[in-house]
Amino acid sequence: MKIDKIIQNLKPNTIVSRKEYEDILGKLNQKCSERAIYWQIARLQDMGVLQKIGQNSFLVVDTAKKKSEYSYAYSQEMQNIVDRIKREYPLVDFQVWEFVQLNEFVNHQIGKNVFFIEVEHRLEESVFHMLNEYYSKILLCPKEDLFYTYFEENMLVIQRLLSETPKPLADMKGCVLEKLLVDLFSNKLTGQLVERAEYAGIYEEAFRKYYVDEKKMFRYARRRNLEKEIKDFIEKETNIQLLTEGNHA
Repeated sequence: MKIDKIIQNLKPNTIVSRKEYEDILGKLNQKCSERAIYWQIARLQDMGVLQKIGQNSFLVVDTAKKKSEYSYAYSQEMQNIVDRIKREYPLVDFQVWEFVQLNEFVNHQIGKNVFFIEVEHRLEESVFHMLNEYYSKILLCPKEDLFYTYFEENMLVIQRLLSETPKPLADMKGCVLEKLLVDLFSNKLTGQLVERAEYAGIYEEAFRKYYVDEKKMFRYARRRNLEKEIKDFIEKETNIQLLTEGNHA
C-alpha cells in the first residue's frame, strides 16, 4: 500500500498512538510486521507528517500550517565563547544562551545583552577561570543581588547546568526552546529584566511559530518544580491549547 493512502486516513492536529496507527492499518486491510510499522512511522516523521510528542505518541501535523523547528543564530561574540570552551575543554558538557535571544518573542526589545554559559556540575569554576583570562566582565554563579549590582552589557555569567536539562541535537550548544520557556519562571537573574506581563506573549509567539515538545517542556519544568505553575499559567493567562493536556508524563 502506498504511504499516501495511510496519510489520507490520518486526521491533522490529532494525536495518534502506535496502537491507533496499527488500527488504521487494520481498517485499510494492511498487515505489517513490527519492523515495517517502525519504518513507516519513521518515514512519516521524515516527511513531516508525524511529530513525536512522547513515547509511542505522535502529532499528525497539519502540513498547511506546519510549524518550524526552533533555531537561533548566535552572535559572533557568543560563538567565540563556545569555540573557546570547546577548544580548552572538549569533553565538558555545557549549554549557552544570550539574553537578546528573547527579542524574537517580546514586545519591549532587550537592549543590553548577557551571555549565559551553563556548565556541568563541578566544572563551573574551571571554565570560569579559563574564560576570566579573556573576558573582564564575568561572574561565577552569582546571587541575584550580585548580578544586578555588577550588571553590564555583554557580561558573561557562568551557571551550573542541571543534570536533566534537555539537550540540543548533535554537537550544538544552544538551549532548546522548551528550556528557555521554563527558565523564564526559574531564572531569578533575568526575572527583573523581562516583565512578567511579557510572559504570555512570549509563550503564545513561541507556540505559534515553532513546534514545542510539550512532554519535554513539562519534564524539565517538573525537574525545576514548576510544572503546575507553568501549566496553570498557560491555561489561565494564554490562548494556547496544549496538545498533551492532562498527560505530561
